[in-house]
Amino acid sequence: MTRSTVFRRAAIVLASAAAFGMLSTGPASAAPVADFAKGAAELQALATEVSPAATAAVDALLGASVFIPKDVLEVGLTTPQDFMYPSPTLGCGVADKPATVTLASAQGGPNLFPQISPNQLRFQAVPAYIAIPQSSDLSVAWINLTTFQGGIVKLDDKLPLINTPLLSKVVDTGKGTVLATMFGTVGYADSVTCTVVPTVGTFTV
Repeated sequence: MTRSTVFRRAAIVLASAAAFGMLSTGPASAAPVADFAKGAAELQALATEVSPAATAAVDALLGASVFIPKDVLEVGLTTPQDFMYPSPTLGCGVADKPATVTLASAQGGPNLFPQISPNQLRFQAVPAYIAIPQSSDLSVAWINLTTFQGGIVKLDDKLPLINTPLLSKVVDTGKGTVLATMFGTVGYADSVTCTVVPTVGTFTV
């Protein structure tokens, strides 16, 4: 991609973001927030192609409230919280070993990308087995120790277009302290099935 093309694309994304921010006079719906998140991500990617200075400038721009609706400002940045220990994972391994581990975490909102709203947790798993998942019934059982609400959900998000499991799910847990356990199986090509032994974690929403 030529430098001129990069700058033209950046200008289009920047103009769209600025126009969206200045034209938004009322409360934003969920769709505009998602659209802004997509535009912001594209602009950051374009800046990376230009230079470190461009990246720093774009980061400063996206932090300026003049271009960002109030509802978007409330969607910030959070850090995933790990489960207490990696889950032993049986039936698949690295270098012909019979087992490996699966790393599990939960990320609270508000978060811009991935989009997580307030009072939600995004549960996610990263198996150490090096292959693309083909199927999954990986699940999370959770209970909010503040409200005593809970449930069991499958991590059934899919990667667009190729439709493979992402091993993640955003859950409306409500605000409070959430106790969760992750368990289930993940299937791969050649009839390989990984069984994820339960791991547990405590998360603040």
